[in-house]
Amino acid sequence: MSRVPPRHRPSLPLPARIRSVMAEGDYERAGLLDGLTGDARRTRVSVLESLAADGVAFDTMRDAIERDRLGLLLLERTLRPEDGHSLTDVCRLTDVDIDVVRRWFQALGRPLAPDPDDPIYTDEDVEIAERIHRYRGLGFSDEEMMPVVRAIGRGVLNIADALGGLLGEALLRPGEPEPEVALRYAAEARRIVEEDSLHLVHLVAAALADRIRSHALAVEESSAGRLQGAQDVTVCFADLVGFTDLGESVSAVELSEVAEMLSACATEVASSPVRLAKVIGDAVMLVSPDPTALVHAAVALVEAWSAPDDGRPALRVGVARGIAVPRAGDWFGPPVNLASRVTETARPGEVTVTAAVHDAVLAAAQDGEPDGVEPLRFRTAAPRKFKGVRGAQRLYRVQRRPNGAGRRGTRTDPVK
Repeated sequence: MSRVPPRHRPSLPLPARIRSVMAEGDYERAGLLDGLTGDARRTRVSVLESLAADGVAFDTMRDAIERDRLGLLLLERTLRPEDGHSLTDVCRLTDVDIDVVRRWFQALGRPLAPDPDDPIYTDEDVEIAERIHRYRGLGFSDEEMMPVVRAIGRGVLNIADALGGLLGEALLRPGEPEPEVALRYAAEARRIVEEDSLHLVHLVAAALADRIRSHALAVEESSAGRLQGAQDVTVCFADLVGFTDLGESVSAVELSEVAEMLSACATEVASSPVRLAKVIGDAVMLVSPDPTALVHAAVALVEAWSAPDDGRPALRVGVARGIAVPRAGDWFGPPVNLASRVTETARPGEVTVTAAVHDAVLAAAQDGEPDGVEPLRFRTAAPRKFKGVRGAQRLYRVQRRPNGAGRRGTRTDPVK
């Protein structure tokens, strides 16, 4: 059997074990394995191989080792790979003006390279730019799209902050992470991103369907002269009494924990058709097209917040109703401003509502309270004038009347 001359032999890939041994020799000569033996050395090699496969230079690896952040470097590269596209490439591939792409990327929280030829972007970034064309194809202008893009960017950063907290608690301790810890968390973080993205598709689609139904109703009503997109909505603000003063006595971390407790409590009581619109430091805003549902949620929020006897600051709540316009995930209009001002006058631990809310809830109660829902009791409060609002506003303090206790049904009692 004749042998094939060496110059004619087919080129075959080196076995993985041989490649690994050769790479280990390169890492050794580069000083990246100094002082390591046994399992620690093998783990270091695994991390370095992963980074090398992602195109990380030895100098970058060496710097990370010296700063005790090799594991973090691996995690960063796992979550934020680079496919070598520059901003110039992105614009060329998508035929979108560079200034437009810059505005989108900035609004979404993507980095802006000072040099448009710096290859820091991925294939996914190219797809984001391609969506600009698709939105334009639907007839949307850049001015119409940007508020939505900014809202998406804020939401993404909030999600990243929350997930980062989960990983950071275990990963960002002094002296950590060990390479094997970094490997595990890098894989887990990527899995979270991939799996949670599927959940986000479902959640966004379901929420978008609800919003479109609401907008459809608003468009029908706009034919009667109402501002297009405006909706009848009930707005609830709840804030913590003395939160600013509290910040002078406790650390920023403890203060943020209290704010997070309020956000969690509001999330628990906000079930459809009530939703948590936003969290603003020491305050939350709930909205709903159903005044009765929102008032019940407001009372439940005060009850849930006040239940633990742990010295937390009291909660005060104001509720108003009127015509408002939703835009980019937020709400604008008179009931938003009025609810905020009513909250400032509310007593600690109480819910105060405007006459419009009171009247709407009583009108709905004429059809009977829903099964399992305790009726509400309103007490007349002193009228108040608010800046920017014409005339004095009739106000009512509200709480739940336990079923079977005294008079039945939602009603208004005189002030005592």
